[in-house]
Amino acid sequence: MEDGEGYADEWIVSTGAGLASRLTIVVDPKNTLFDATVGQRWLFQLIGADRPEADFSEFFAVWSADFAPAIWRGERPYWDAMKEYLCSKGLSGGHVDELWRAASPKFPELEYGGKYSPDVLHILERISSYDVQLIALWETVQTVAPHSCEHAWAKAFDQVITTRELGCDAGAIAAYQRLRGQIGDSVCVLQSADARCLAAAAKTGWLTLAIGRKVPAAASESLPTWADLISWAALRGNRQSA
Repeated sequence: MEDGEGYADEWIVSTGAGLASRLTIVVDPKNTLFDATVGQRWLFQLIGADRPEADFSEFFAVWSADFAPAIWRGERPYWDAMKEYLCSKGLSGGHVDELWRAASPKFPELEYGGKYSPDVLHILERISSYDVQLIALWETVQTVAPHSCEHAWAKAFDQVITTRELGCDAGAIAAYQRLRGQIGDSVCVLQSADARCLAAAAKTGWLTLAIGRKVPAAASESLPTWADLISWAALRGNRQSA
């Protein structure tokens, strides 16, 4: 299938004379429901200012592209990969061990980010009233139990699917092929702030959506704010708003 092939026809089905199948919005929660850069920014501060990289995003660019996917597939422990990466950036073994001692108490925050946004959760709850199926696709090795207090944001979704369950990271085309098989007859839309995820979803025929001022160019549609998603979903949802 060529890039984006199929999603024009799929969109016509959903906006024409009613939906032929259910609308499903899959949300990538990192940097959407919560700031997934919290741990990286904190770790970069611990490393020290005497670095050639301008900021944490430049320092961790290769990490996000080449090291993290194996973690999200469940193939290696988070800190083992991080230690290898930090050493590849020129840090000594002793320095890395010191960082681990400092980072280990904050490990969950380092792995998956900061506190979730209650405003976005309220918007998702509103959207679900239009009979839109909401699924979270989370890059994590954690297990998300139903009604978990630790992951309270999960209650906004009909289902939370982790990349470890899928056996591939969210930047892989296979993730959206496998998700499509699980979702079944539905018009599938991926919302993400990650260009690699949007590109992978588009290659499998998914619609793609980005929200905010700084949206990835890979998105087929973009909205200025999360509040705009309410009317967007109401227009395209399975139960039209009054």
